[in-house]
Order: sequence, then structure tokens, then C-alpha cells
Amino acid sequence: MTSILPPFVQAASGSLGAASANALTYPLDLITTRIQATEKSSSIRKQIHAYGLSSLYDGIWSDTSATLLSSFLYYYVYSFLRALVVRGNGKSKAAMLSLPQELAIGYLSGIASRSITTPLNLVTVRLQTARVNDDSSAQGGTSRFTGICQQILLEEGLRGFWKGFSSNFVLSLNPAVTLYLFQQYRRVMLKGRERASPPPGHSFVGGALANSIAVIMLYPLLLAKTVVQASRRSNPTNSYSQGPSIRSSLQGIYTAGGFFALYRGLAAQLFKGILRQGTAMMVKQRIEQLVVQAYLRQRALRRIQYKG
Repeated sequence: MTSILPPFVQAASGSLGAASANALTYPLDLITTRIQATEKSSSIRKQIHAYGLSSLYDGIWSDTSATLLSSFLYYYVYSFLRALVVRGNGKSKAAMLSLPQELAIGYLSGIASRSITTPLNLVTVRLQTARVNDDSSAQGGTSRFTGICQQILLEEGLRGFWKGFSSNFVLSLNPAVTLYLFQQYRRVMLKGRERASPPPGHSFVGGALANSIAVIMLYPLLLAKTVVQASRRSNPTNSYSQGPSIRSSLQGIYTAGGFFALYRGLAAQLFKGILRQGTAMMVKQRIEQLVVQAYLRQRALRRIQYKG
């Protein structure tokens, strides 16, 4: 991401791109989460047959809110930190940074955004898995979101909203690696103006490839995080009873199914990621192009008015 636009513009375009991609791929995201959390194979057809068409959008509002907030914070912090580093190095705004610098900036941005949006992500996972887990707290129309929040408070207290957050200290490398690989794709595959402002097709392909590689590298942790967040205490009144941790979830999955069980649902995750990240990058780049074009038109209009 070597855009020279202000952090706010990059954050707004990034969050709108992510939200658009999220709405497009949400049914796939829900199916993937249910596979990861319940160990049951599923499909969109099976979900519609069992729970109705509306079940494919359980939790979409909380997930979209989390996506907008997370993406905005990520791109804003990333752009701000990157500008500081570039200024300190005495380089141009569009300069390529070293791998350690890019990963460090992306990692810190990921931690900052996930620390704020983890509660919304947790509620979304509960909403997505409520039907298959027979979670009565998530039933009942418009009160489902409130019911889930009350259930989490009852079971875990306020700290429960950040359950599974420890995995983010590693998973925050995912967006950092994705952005770095996307930049390398631009650097290798594109030249001239296209490198600075990639066409939609290249934005989609580059974003999809970068995300796929990053997901494969970190998938077992992503799976364990979903299992932890979807779990509930067997005895909420017992303050000493604890749900599974990231480590115990990984051990349990490996013990039950071996190495390949750590990658259950990977195909669905990759397919979803290709559509989501590719679309998000494509929309983000397009919005930035429109902003630049609008600025250039405005500047040209001012020049004409000044000469007149």
C-alpha cells in the first residue's frame, strides 16, 4: 500500500472496500465459521434447507460494523505510522520500505484495530453458530445481539468479550503479510502508472493471491480462535470453570483428527478470502482513483477561474 493520499482517505476507502466485500461474501463466511466451530461439513443449500434463507445472514450487521471499524482503524494507523517512518528515512511518500519495516507497521496496526473490534467479532461468531449450537440466547428476533451480549457477561464477565484475543498477537501478522505481498505483486507485475494506481483486475488478483498465502501460513491459529470464541462455559455459575484456550483448542483438534484436522474448513476459507480480499482491494483502489480524479478536476477548475 504505497498510496500518497492522506490517512483518512486511505482509511475510508479501505473500510468501504472491506464492507462491500463482506456483504458480498457473508454467506460463505458464515458457512466457514460453522464448519470451523462445529466440525460438521455444510453447504449453502443445506443451511437454507435446515434453517431458511435468512439464516445465511445471521450476525451480518455486527460483522459489517466490526469490518468497517476494524478496516478504518487498520488503514488509518498503518498510513499514519508509514508516513512517520518514510519521513524519518527522508524518502518520498510512495517509497518502498524494507520487509521488517512493512511487517512491523502492519503488525502494530493490526493489534490496534483488533483490540477494539474483538468484542464485535466475538458476538458475530456466537450469532453465526447459535443455530447449530442450539444457543437460545441468540434466538428471538431483534434482541439476539443483546441476548448474546448478556450471555457473555453472565458467563465470562466483561473480560469475556476479549476471549481469544491472545491469538491476535500472531494473527495480526495476517493483514501485514497480505499488504506486503500485495505491494510485491504490484512491484513485480506492474509498471509505470499502473504500479501507482493498479487496474481493478490486478487489484483483485493481487489481493486474492496475497491473502491466500497469508491465510495458509496462519490458518491453524485462525481455526483455534473460532473454536474458542464459539465455545460457552458448561457451568456459568462456577467462576472457576474455564472455556478452552487457544493452546488447548489446538491440542484437542490435533489429538482428535491429526495434522490435517488443523486445516478443516481451509478450502472454504480460501475461497471466501479470494472473493473478499480481491473485492476489497479492487474497491479501495477504485475509490482512491476517484478521489485523485476529483482533486485534479478541482485543481484544474481553480486554475481556469484564476486565469479568468
